[in-house]
Amino acid sequence: MQPDGEALCPHTTGSPSLHREAGVLLVDLETPEETQARTLGRPVKSSKQYLRQVIAEYEALDRELPCIRKFPTPPAAQPLCLCMETSPEEDFTHLEVLEALEAELPGAMESGRVSSIRFENLNVICGTAGRRDRWLITVADFQTRSRLLRCGLRPRGLAHQLVRHDELLLGDYRLHLRRSLVRRRMLEALGAEPTEED
Repeated sequence: MQPDGEALCPHTTGSPSLHREAGVLLVDLETPEETQARTLGRPVKSSKQYLRQVIAEYEALDRELPCIRKFPTPPAAQPLCLCMETSPEEDFTHLEVLEALEAELPGAMESGRVSSIRFENLNVICGTAGRRDRWLITVADFQTRSRLLRCGLRPRGLAHQLVRHDELLLGDYRLHLRRSLVRRRMLEALGAEPTEED
């Protein structure tokens, strides 16, 4: 006969365990999810509580950041690319941006100090409205980059600061990773397979 308090069978992860205390047989009905949460040091919650929490986190992120740019791969570094963000209402043309560049750097295109001017409509890319447009200006060297970062541009006489495009893209990429992580956790909590988007 076994002494009181000794387990009748060893405790295995996710399996009920049996204990005899004061002549009463006790069964531990901890679920596999709770056992895993306990062994990983997370607070023990029921599956429904965890699912509610993950869905609430996803919905909060959706409200906070409704339009997040998606990236199939991490963005490549473009150290000589500068960006001027503008509101959609400003509606500048390529010629106006070029004229603003020429005012700061006479003969910018002819001399090769500026190699390209590209317009990026984030509202089309993200499928939303209200995002600022981006003008991407690629320069030939770090000296030109430094000068433009210091002085900015004034299309139509309106002052606009230039920033490194890599900084903006890195911020966009971090948001994409954050959204993907929350989405993956939600799908796992629902028992669904992650999609290609993740």
